[in-house]
Amino acid sequence: MIGKNIEGVFVSALSGRKKESYKIFDDIAKTYDFLNHFLSFGIDIYWRNQMLKHLPIKDSINALDLATGTGDVAITLSKVPAIKKITGLDLSQGMIAEGLKKIKKRKLEDKINLMIGDGTNIEASDHCFDLVTISFGIRNFSDPQKSLHDIFRVLKKDGRLLIMEFSLPKNALIRSLYFFYFRKILPFIGNLLSNHRDAYTYLNQSVEDFPYGEAFLQLMRNAGFKNLKAYPQTFGIATLYVGDKISSDKNETP
Repeated sequence: MIGKNIEGVFVSALSGRKKESYKIFDDIAKTYDFLNHFLSFGIDIYWRNQMLKHLPIKDSINALDLATGTGDVAITLSKVPAIKKITGLDLSQGMIAEGLKKIKKRKLEDKINLMIGDGTNIEASDHCFDLVTISFGIRNFSDPQKSLHDIFRVLKKDGRLLIMEFSLPKNALIRSLYFFYFRKILPFIGNLLSNHRDAYTYLNQSVEDFPYGEAFLQLMRNAGFKNLKAYPQTFGIATLYVGDKISSDKNETP
């Protein structure tokens, strides 16, 4: 027996799937947006808008959105006048293709640039972004800690990181209802409507396996981020994590 067992799923096996999770998103790209809104009852839109309340206070912001998917966060960020340019990276060609259609339809080509890219190994120069965002993506990264270090590298001094990710509710009743929905109903409906055998089963497994709350803040702290905050959303189903790269010499590198 290799790895820790979580509800019958070995962590080692789950870790292996994360390295190629972009292939799952390639397969479900055409149904992703519909199911994302349908299965979350539309609350995913509310969560993304919450990120706008915690943007860095700057006159001109160059933003990087990792695991950008079909570009929903990038499109949300584009509503903010101070955000002049948004680069979205994702390893899934299928998701990027769907995102580019949305960008073109909204005539946002001059502000948003979506491309294939790895959130763990960011191909960008040091100190070039004012803001980095990730929405429900970092749990799929093969090495989240390495990603956080790389994000710190590409952020400018006084840059900010915003990460929205699933978490587990603390309230016992809410938690039990959440587990029932996430383990039983969501995988069944998601797999059926996406015509994929286990894409939404993987979603549940990746959420329960991933550190959240103080454990995730510690990963950000390890990478050098300061002024750390965690804002639970909707009974703790999701959490918004905020961290800054402050402008003192001792914090310029992780």
